[in-house]
Amino acid sequence: MNLPHLPPIRFAKEMLTCNDKRSSVLCEFPSLPTLPMLTEAAAQASSAFAKSDTHRNGFLVLIKDVSLHVKPKSLTCNVVIEARLSLGNSSEFYFEVFEKEGGVMYASGTVMIVLEAI
Repeated sequence: MNLPHLPPIRFAKEMLTCNDKRSSVLCEFPSLPTLPMLTEAAAQASSAFAKSDTHRNGFLVLIKDVSLHVKPKSLTCNVVIEARLSLGNSSEFYFEVFEKEGGVMYASGTVMIVLEAI
């Protein structure tokens, strides 16, 4: 995954699955994650849809309908992210964050990422 983030802010660790519209990414946190940390992990997971290895900065510009369903009890989780809409350099993604073991849903919502122009 091509991300400029460094620890402790880099949460996305490994792409588990990916197709044209849906991806699953393993994320790890330095402490029990809060809702903002889970949302940032989802934004980072959107990099699984990158079309090339060329580095492009992305900016989280919209957070919509994000909710915490269960307080996380683990430092690792799976982010399942779905590409919903793409217009130029802007893309909207729906995400769900699950406990790595057991499948309990921690959070869900929508984020919009704008990529830096080439």
